[in-house]
Amino acid sequence: LFKNKNIPFKIWVYFLLNNLRESHKKRRPTIWTNAFGPVEIIYAMGAVPFIPEIIASVVAYLGRSRQFLAQSQGHISTDLCSFLRCAYGLMLEDLLPRPELILTCAQICDGATKFFNLASQFYRVPNIIIDAPFKKDIHSQRYVREQLREAIEGINGIIGPFLKIDSSRYLKYIRDTWLMMKKINYLRRSHPAPFPGSDALSYLLGMRFYSIGSRWALLFFNYLLRDIQKDVLKKRGYLSKERYRLLWLHHIRPYYKNEIFDILNRWGASVCFEEANYIHWNPFKSEDLIDVITDKIISNVWIGPIDRRISAIEEMIADYKVQGVIHFSNWGCRQSSAGAHMIGEFLRNRGIPFVIIPGDGADPDNYSMGQTRTRLEAFLEMLD
Repeated sequence: LFKNKNIPFKIWVYFLLNNLRESHKKRRPTIWTNAFGPVEIIYAMGAVPFIPEIIASVVAYLGRSRQFLAQSQGHISTDLCSFLRCAYGLMLEDLLPRPELILTCAQICDGATKFFNLASQFYRVPNIIIDAPFKKDIHSQRYVREQLREAIEGINGIIGPFLKIDSSRYLKYIRDTWLMMKKINYLRRSHPAPFPGSDALSYLLGMRFYSIGSRWALLFFNYLLRDIQKDVLKKRGYLSKERYRLLWLHHIRPYYKNEIFDILNRWGASVCFEEANYIHWNPFKSEDLIDVITDKIISNVWIGPIDRRISAIEEMIADYKVQGVIHFSNWGCRQSSAGAHMIGEFLRNRGIPFVIIPGDGADPDNYSMGQTRTRLEAFLEMLD
């Protein structure tokens, strides 16, 4: 697993192993949450966050997702996202740590809300849901802030009063991590692209979802920043020769063995950035941790009108000097795929090559190698 891997990747693996160990030891309460859930609050309360979708992506990476997807059949709809179906199979096999409570943030992924309701019934534990509003305004801010405060009271009422928000220390962790992420994103504008998009969509994104608010995040992003700084100073790209610069849309990629990035690499097409790593929030707007998390939720460009997402894509295209855009449309991710054609029309009207790659992040049986290769190569020919 560690062969020829860099230090940040190794930190990611140790982070996951430590998280699994702590959640199984039960020295501290384990709180399940989703990929867009407020893990920062869970860390600040001294509990252990656990994100089933991330574990499912690791299972797919290890080539073991098929058996757990098969296990989930007959229990949940096959129309649901494969990451959640895989996680459900892992639940049925008793391979996931039992939660004391579930904290779900209902933003972007509608399937996750249903999945965590099923999980709360399966484990017979409460599921506290944070509802993310469609608009970003003062009313939405108050609405989410009040929900977060009620959630903290609810967690203490269910698990015990020994959990207490350590706001100042964890706010510093969040801000220090955010500053390093901003620097990394700025350095990734460099030519040639210093960091592979395939890695940015795997362990970098995993740490963004899972570790912010912890010391692990500080360690990981510090090492990653140093590595990228070295490559930028040496003008060293991750490809031997970069011909094209691409933007990857959607939050995931296929994590099982596939040839998408091999094809791109052969053509000299770097995925120089991904919308998943776009930073849409600012932790310096308030000294209150709850207000900071509120801003992170309501500022999310992937909820609300499609114009918010398109504006962010425009910004990324300009910042990273993008020449073409790939939209990976994951089976079951209606909230992302539904906007793909509108985004494509917007980009084509501005003369930017665009392609939709249908596929699946965790289920290799929903991946068509021949069709994907044909689409990608036709798209790459448009860049010449």
